[in-house]
Amino acid sequence: MEIKNIIKKTRVLGMSILLLISISLFAQKTNSIEFKPVQQLKRQHGLQDPFLKSDGKRVTSKQEWEKQRLYIKAMLAHYQYGEMPPSPEDVMIKETLSEEIYDNTAVRKLYTLTLNENGKSLDFHFGLIKPKGNGPFPVIIKNDKEINKIPDEINREAIKRGFIMCQYVRTDLSPDDKNLELTRSKGVFPLYPGYDWGTIAAWAWGYQLIIDYFETLDFVDLDKIVVTGHSRGGKTAYCGGIYDERIAITAPNSSGLGGTASHRYFELGQDEQTIGHASIANPHWWTSEYFNLAGYETRIPFDAHFGKAVIAPRAFFNAHALQDYWANPFGTHLTHKAAKKVYKWLGVEDNIAMNWRTGGHAQGVADWLALLDFSDQYFFDKKVISNFDIEPYPAVKTPVFWDVPMNEFE
Repeated sequence: MEIKNIIKKTRVLGMSILLLISISLFAQKTNSIEFKPVQQLKRQHGLQDPFLKSDGKRVTSKQEWEKQRLYIKAMLAHYQYGEMPPSPEDVMIKETLSEEIYDNTAVRKLYTLTLNENGKSLDFHFGLIKPKGNGPFPVIIKNDKEINKIPDEINREAIKRGFIMCQYVRTDLSPDDKNLELTRSKGVFPLYPGYDWGTIAAWAWGYQLIIDYFETLDFVDLDKIVVTGHSRGGKTAYCGGIYDERIAITAPNSSGLGGTASHRYFELGQDEQTIGHASIANPHWWTSEYFNLAGYETRIPFDAHFGKAVIAPRAFFNAHALQDYWANPFGTHLTHKAAKKVYKWLGVEDNIAMNWRTGGHAQGVADWLALLDFSDQYFFDKKVISNFDIEPYPAVKTPVFWDVPMNEFE
């Protein structure tokens, strides 16, 4: 079955118009703000204040916070991710497989999305497993190195709970190679030579492509979209959730540096994953501006709680392992606590949660079950087994020296 489609934002007017307005305002905000080189920035005391505006004043209301969200998105684009292009117009999607699986309780589908831009084309592969029936069903989208990496045990459980499980091949969009010349010559980069985005942003753009297509499908519940990924895939899911307002739950797993972990705070005695290390091991992941921050961590105007805060009031869920030291669970905990102050101020404290387990670096069965539990709780108000927000470091005080603005009624 072949579906040829010029994907346009008018397909789902409400969500699409809002997204276009957000992109337009974001682009205007990015172009109108001058961000200083890190050497000219002030030293930070504790975790940075997300309510500090570009003019040095602080946010005083929820109305001002909406403008501040755009400012923070622009800041993260400048210093870390680069600028993503808008949704493409010239897209062809071909369904290459449709088969019943899991004792005829589910259907597996595979797709190839062909993107045409700048006289060049790119094939992007993704697949999904959906419950039988018409839906609409909530969907969990994971970026990965290949399709069919999610354990059958988890797929079956998701189907039982009425979820679609979707995966896409992120390396179709950018190679995962630290050879910058090679990386920039492949994937989406030749199609969009005018954009300065890094590989993490290119990978995250894949969520946007798939959600654009899902807007044409009756069996997807567009109000219940979850994005996830592990490690570098977690950094990708985090970026995707920051910049696409259609995502209901952003759920990175053990994402470490450049994801949900702090740039500055680490557990004593453990190896520290720093920007300097990433500049050598993975210089393609982010822009050169990000690697210019190496050695100036005390002057960086943001930390991981900024991205989490701008995702609010949408949901944010983070699964992590206590012994996954390279991914900095300690720094992840601190930025979680800081971001939760913003969620609480907005009146949506229950929309942000963490799930802790013992063990190392993986997105294992326990992590998946916790994500399904949080999704069930958030979407359907179900009682779940998982116990979120266990305090892994009860004796540690969060280094936050700012307070939230007083609400209008206070």
